[in-house]
Amino acid sequence: MSSFMLGSTALLETLTIRVKNRNNMIQFYQGILGFKLKQEENALAIMGTTDNQDEQIWLEESPRAREHFGETKKLVNYTIELSNVNELASVYQRLLKAEHAVSAVEVTPENITIRLVDPEQNQLILTTKQGEIAIESADDFGQHGQIETLLSGDTRVKGLTLNVPSEKAALAFFTEVLGFTSGSLKTTHEKYLSVAFEESAEENVITPTHEILGIDFLKFTISEADLLALEAHLVELKQDFFIDKKKSIITIYDPIGVEWWFMKEKTK
Repeated sequence: MSSFMLGSTALLETLTIRVKNRNNMIQFYQGILGFKLKQEENALAIMGTTDNQDEQIWLEESPRAREHFGETKKLVNYTIELSNVNELASVYQRLLKAEHAVSAVEVTPENITIRLVDPEQNQLILTTKQGEIAIESADDFGQHGQIETLLSGDTRVKGLTLNVPSEKAALAFFTEVLGFTSGSLKTTHEKYLSVAFEESAEENVITPTHEILGIDFLKFTISEADLLALEAHLVELKQDFFIDKKKSIITIYDPIGVEWWFMKEKTK
């Protein structure tokens, strides 16, 4: 078993999703979830927040990709962590106003969670920690938001659940190749990304990402030292990967064909 650990500077910056109708998805991610449309570039819609320059979500329009709505695909769900109860309650109010279906609202002593699907049936989990005044029920929760409150800069993609043909093979890749922690599968950054798996024999799970809607790639920033350490580790394993001549980016495919980018962070 490899002792390599992905460097603690590796921070998830962007999750990219292939979509059929970019305008519908922009309307949902901006108008209901409360992201800000930072930029539109060719087929790409870049979503972030008003507080900073981060680009948490990229929506990449791919009209030729197969839809397979309602079918098992690579992504089971992904989790977005919001800054506070007020922001999540504000999303909830916008969902109700738009009559957008909510799968569940879960209230525990530690967290409040909303489960739903976006217009192209990607499953989302929106979550936040309880505040100083504990919310005890979904009805109580809905009263703590203002419909005009948008997402703030601490909003981030916190977790992914992926369908995989073999959980054993996926676990080996993420721990022994990418260097995620093995106890609870996640990166070592303080703003970690956690990954979980569900086994599936569906063909869609291994269909190349450019041919099917859903998750496409993830982009991390990482220090130069940690990038070079990752390169050395991958070379030692004789693992297929790409690194550019300037050694500023490494890209690698996981067992289901999702591409992981590790980009050298810009010097300040």
